[in-house]
Amino acid sequence: MTVFWNTLHCLVVRLTSMILVFAAVTVIASAQSTQAFFERSTLTGSGNTITAANVPVTIPTAGITIYLNVTMQFNVDSNGNLTLSSGYPQVVAAPTLLSSSFRAGTYIGPSSVLNGKSIVTVSGPGVTDGGATTWSLTSTTGADACTYPSSATWYVGPLSNTPVASRLKGVGITSTSWSYGVAGGIGSSCGHSYYWLPGSLIGVSQTGNSITIASFTYAGADHGSPQDQITFTLKP
Repeated sequence: MTVFWNTLHCLVVRLTSMILVFAAVTVIASAQSTQAFFERSTLTGSGNTITAANVPVTIPTAGITIYLNVTMQFNVDSNGNLTLSSGYPQVVAAPTLLSSSFRAGTYIGPSSVLNGKSIVTVSGPGVTDGGATTWSLTSTTGADACTYPSSATWYVGPLSNTPVASRLKGVGITSTSWSYGVAGGIGSSCGHSYYWLPGSLIGVSQTGNSITIASFTYAGADHGSPQDQITFTLKP
């Protein structure tokens, strides 16, 4: 019984120490109404060291998201108690992600085969697991116009840190010319399309006021090159 309680005590001490450390770093990153998202960073451990890479920190007053790399090193005494080593935590700026490569706003697409033009709203950036930023597209077109994709989500950052990393790897996509994500299907007036089924793998790029969305999926199968694409232009 004594061994059990000693073991339990050590586990409680270790867990408490880690909570205090994370709380301390969060306070540092949360000054002036900012917020840090450790759960969306990449956590790794080696020996007595824990590293949180690409910790997203939102700064609402400036409307931006920055990224930090946080390193924590611990001392362990003879009873298994953890204490933070001198000089830690270490907080440095992570490499800048390309969250500014896209522009939020209302975009207009080509005229539909039925009536009017495709109109979509692009929103972002947000943050997601692994430190990537996330952007989204939603259709604001009336029922008579055909819009594809009618919704979409894509991610900006290292390819290996995005939720579609396994799909990219599966078809050998390594190009960083696109930011990749998934489409939500097409408008109800578009009929049927094997290129834009819900969940289709997409690539998105922005050049000036134009945003291009390419489908890398046909009939539910992903491919290593675009199978179809459409370009929208930012509304004046």
